Amino acid sequence: MVYYIGCVSLCLSESFIVVVPRDQIVAHVGSTVTLPCWISPPENAEALEIRWYRHEFSKPVLFYQHGKIQDVQEESFRNRSSLTLRTDLSGGLKDGDVSLRLEKLRIQDEGSLHCYVSGEKSYDSREVVLKVTALGSAPVLFPQPLDDGRVNISCKSSGWYPEPNITWMSDERTVLRPGGVSRSRGADEMFSVHSWTTISHSDAHLVSCSISLKTGEFREGRLNIQAIISSG
Repeated sequence: MVYYIGCVSLCLSESFIVVVPRDQIVAHVGSTVTLPCWISPPENAEALEIRWYRHEFSKPVLFYQHGKIQDVQEESFRNRSSLTLRTDLSGGLKDGDVSLRLEKLRIQDEGSLHCYVSGEKSYDSREVVLKVTALGSAPVLFPQPLDDGRVNISCKSSGWYPEPNITWMSDERTVLRPGGVSRSRGADEMFSVHSWTTISHSDAHLVSCSISLKTGEFREGRLNIQAIISSG
């Protein structure tokens, strides 16, 4: 993994710098995630000030000072944030590991979080980008036979974040053209999707509706069209 190494003007050659992953951290809604951050060269960080914050320095996600976590933080992160080990081999604060643990992840947690570390001689800060996703429900396909022998199929799923893509395919994995797609967003900020297509006897034996995120995660539903047409 490649890392960013940041240093501000007050960071002296004999002092520490803050290191974080270059790549964004991706985690699911409701999960627990670790945002890695540590100082280099390694040194005991127990006497340092550690502040994780999002938009405002004065409203930290977590604030560690005088050897303990202070009761000053953004209210939405109360009882959900703590310092943690970035790996099983980490020595924790004594080894300069100031990584953040977030529990019960919410869509609202998405974005940049600043890892700020300050000592007597210098300070340094770096951003970690958190991407939150939600893998929705398995697509449910509803067939509706038409008078001309074709079948109209609708595909529905909910609980997605961010907005997913929908792909219809035949049993030969040929992409089929959808008749339409609609998306809606609920109060929980998650997306529901509904798509439909019309299939004839010659188009396919099996039809699948795949709903996917840019992360590559997807859910797929399948339907045997020939059985429906034959019984119709």
